[in-house]
Amino acid sequence: MGQWLVTQGNNQFSVEGLDELEDLARRGQLSGGDMLQPPGSNEWIYVSEVEELKALIAPESVDDLDLDYRRSGGSNASVIAAALLALIVVGGGAMFYFAQQLPSGNASLLGEGGLTFSQMIVTEPGTGLRSEPDERSTINHPLPKDSVLELIAKRGEWYRARAEAGQEGWIGFSQVIPMYQLGGADVRDEFDPLYNPDRYVEVINARWMQLPNERPKPGEDLYSNITVFEFMMKNSSRYPMTGLVLQATIKDAKGQEIETVEISIEGMIPSDGSTMVGTLLADEDQPVAEGEEPEDRKLTTETFDAMAELDPDLQMRWKSGVEVPMETSDGAFTNAEIDIVELRAIPDEDAAEVVRRDLARE
Repeated sequence: MGQWLVTQGNNQFSVEGLDELEDLARRGQLSGGDMLQPPGSNEWIYVSEVEELKALIAPESVDDLDLDYRRSGGSNASVIAAALLALIVVGGGAMFYFAQQLPSGNASLLGEGGLTFSQMIVTEPGTGLRSEPDERSTINHPLPKDSVLELIAKRGEWYRARAEAGQEGWIGFSQVIPMYQLGGADVRDEFDPLYNPDRYVEVINARWMQLPNERPKPGEDLYSNITVFEFMMKNSSRYPMTGLVLQATIKDAKGQEIETVEISIEGMIPSDGSTMVGTLLADEDQPVAEGEEPEDRKLTTETFDAMAELDPDLQMRWKSGVEVPMETSDGAFTNAEIDIVELRAIPDEDAAEVVRRDLARE
């Protein structure tokens, strides 16, 4: 048994298990146009799409009433979009009734400058953008219900988002509805990688080794424990990916977790493709501020190859894999793994080209 989220108009509540949902349907308290979020999922579906509920709801389901609207485009979309905008401005009282009638496809919901399938609507009052992806972190930017957010990245059960005024922060899955969830199946298929990029990217061909301990540097008491990770990132979506943050985890012989370290990787993971990850060693001749040292850069080979085309001398400073300093002493762990923590999909090829140029210039 798991907890389901139910959205009816501007009201949202939780239900413990499918049995309770079936009871609500029998009592006429669910309609086919109500929306559900199943346990363990961040996707929203109609009540009419759940096989166990379909036979229990009243015949005026969303499939019966709104089919023609949802398949139409052009002028119908404009009328529905205008109505939706008005509802959002005044508080969103019947927002989801009209949202269920949105056209499928790539259409913008509200035309130029309006809501698109790549945006999100805040569904809970009293929430906002937090400083960290953690319920205990501070809400730096409170947001009223029905606020519009632009997706930046995904981390676990949190979205990093940007408000219309430009503030950025983290908000939980259950506090927003991505607009693409209100489109047809083709819309959901197309936009899902933007909101759930970690479903489409995986770490493959991973291996690791621990370097021999070096003697402590003058003034240091501890030996440096370096683990080298070599792996490939595979992307099965049509969108290039970037903003990759990985977590290296080491375990002892019993499989108990000993230590975790986050690793930020610059660069692109190509759409429908794969790339290795390596390290561009710091340029020792590059001037830095007093008291600082040149830093190595962890990059995808996809991005490094583009940089090396402009500056072939970079090949002299390139190493495969990434070195991760660990606090755990040599020999204390026998297993290591790499997992995706954070990732961002780039919505189209034009945007991807801008990111490529920016990375190449750095």
